[in-house]
Amino acid sequence: MTRKKPHAEQPSGADAESATLPEGAVEGAREAPAPASAHPLEAETARLRAREEELLRALAEMSNVQKRRKNETEAALRYANESLVGALLPVLDDLDRALASTPAGSGASGADPVRAGVTLVRERLMSVLRQEGLAPIHSKGAPFDPTLHDAISVAPAPAGVAPGTVLEEASVGYRFKDRVLRHAKVVVAEGPAPDPRDAREEDAS
Repeated sequence: MTRKKPHAEQPSGADAESATLPEGAVEGAREAPAPASAHPLEAETARLRAREEELLRALAEMSNVQKRRKNETEAALRYANESLVGALLPVLDDLDRALASTPAGSGASGADPVRAGVTLVRERLMSVLRQEGLAPIHSKGAPFDPTLHDAISVAPAPAGVAPGTVLEEASVGYRFKDRVLRHAKVVVAEGPAPDPRDAREEDAS
């Protein structure tokens, strides 16, 4: 009489699944890493973009600094003699006053040698200053311009002269290249005084 072999206990759950796989496959499945997340890559990309923007801003700032220094250097060279030319303007004024105090042809022979000498000195000085960039501002008869003129007084406008016109030049103004080195001091024509009859008519109305 034959004996039946006892049935082996059936594995259940995970044990059953692992029992159907080779041993190496089970260990590999347990040790397989989880798929990498995409977040670290995005963070690194954002960091690199921010760094790129910082570098671009730094390059732009450096370029602006270089341009500013270049402009400052060019301006310093262009106007290097401005203070010297300005210091010589009183000398021009003294020569002009000397010529104004000595009328032409006041000498016995009709030509005053002192006046002729002063005229020659002034012409030579003005020639040198013109080469450096000095130019007088011609004001008489021109409209008053506050960027060029300083009004020291006003006077009634003569017939045919518009109000605001420069009547006299008390002191010559000068430009140095494209800058106003000294404003001209001028007398300006004012508008006509209001007629009292106009005021009375306005009050009556």
